[in-house]
Amino acid sequence: GGDMGRPGPMGAAGMEGRSAARDPVFEKGQSRRIWGELYKVIDSSDVLLQVLDARDPMGTRCRHLESHLKRNHRQKHLIFVLNKCDLVPSWVTKKWLSALSEEYPTIAFHASINNPFGKGSLLGLLRQLARMRTDKQYISVGMVGYPNVGKSSVINTLRSKKVCNVAPIPGETKVWQYITLMKRIFLIDCPGVVYADKGDTETDAVLKGVVRVEKLEDATEYIDEIINRVKPEYLRRAYKLTGWKDAEDFLGQVALGAGKLCKGGDPDLNTAAKMVLHDWQRGKIPFFTLPEGCLDEKPETRRKKESTDEKDHEGEDLSEDGGDADGDPVTELDKKSQELVASKALEALEHQQKAHIPVQEGYFVGEDAKGDSDEDSDEDASDVPDDDEDADETEKEEDEEDSDDEELDLDWESVMAAMNSGN
Repeated sequence: GGDMGRPGPMGAAGMEGRSAARDPVFEKGQSRRIWGELYKVIDSSDVLLQVLDARDPMGTRCRHLESHLKRNHRQKHLIFVLNKCDLVPSWVTKKWLSALSEEYPTIAFHASINNPFGKGSLLGLLRQLARMRTDKQYISVGMVGYPNVGKSSVINTLRSKKVCNVAPIPGETKVWQYITLMKRIFLIDCPGVVYADKGDTETDAVLKGVVRVEKLEDATEYIDEIINRVKPEYLRRAYKLTGWKDAEDFLGQVALGAGKLCKGGDPDLNTAAKMVLHDWQRGKIPFFTLPEGCLDEKPETRRKKESTDEKDHEGEDLSEDGGDADGDPVTELDKKSQELVASKALEALEHQQKAHIPVQEGYFVGEDAKGDSDEDSDEDASDVPDDDEDADETEKEEDEEDSDDEELDLDWESVMAAMNSGN
């Protein structure tokens, strides 16, 4: 197929050089096939949802994709979905909402079939867009993001039936399908793409969940960074410890506590390290980052990295033929659509800033937990309609509208055929 010949953003030679130098587990998801899938998703989507992990939104952003869209596809909408907002204090989510909204429409999201948050806002936004685009037979929505940010969970929440195989193992979504979201809106279920971020160290790749923990030869070398990023009280609580001298001592105690011993009776540090990394990837260890300008910004390197990141990718192009310098043409209707999405996103932002954002109970303590209690200081919060009620109304409306529509999940070929004839 045409995709295979297209090198990933590193350039074919660069990728091969890097694979040789780096352990192959760090190339998970970097394969040509998966990059090919990413282009297919971008090309076929009117709206791209970039799913970010609320614990580390900047670390899970793909700047590369953002600049590619700005350069080549200005008529496509990019919306940030700040997922896993139940794993950070609500005041932190609200800070990130404000910061990210300055760049792109951003919606905080908690993926859950029974108690979702952000679903009503996101569906409302997509529906408004679909109503406006009378020139299209339907609107297609693509999901992109790092592995492990919860793309499949977001899809399941939006569709409220279990569709995707959700597993906190990087690289689960392999082949893709079209899912009917509501009348005239299709969702593409897209594979987790690992973006080759030039500033990423191997530790970054492990902590972002890009690499399967079982595949690591020596898991102990990544634990120092977890100890740096996590407040000690959360590690003490998670592993019932009172204190430790260094990473080795910490792992020794975790191993003894879990009964993980080597043959000679010494603590098995590698197995303990893998347990800790699994807990980290699955959200068992509380941790969050703050936007620039807020205190507490842990990873110092990030500021430097971001400033160089844009420069690194300058002049690179993801498009097959190098793309027209001006990218796709932008019509008047495209401009109106962008304005509509911007204003709807602003309404959603105001709504979410006042709303009570669900946070796992007892997950945070002390200063971190301020504002997460039910007696939220915000008096306006009570008259904000609850997000999921919103979503339910949305679905009732849709059910009435759609009663005569077949629910159809299309395969790639029939969708392409429809696109070529219809759009």
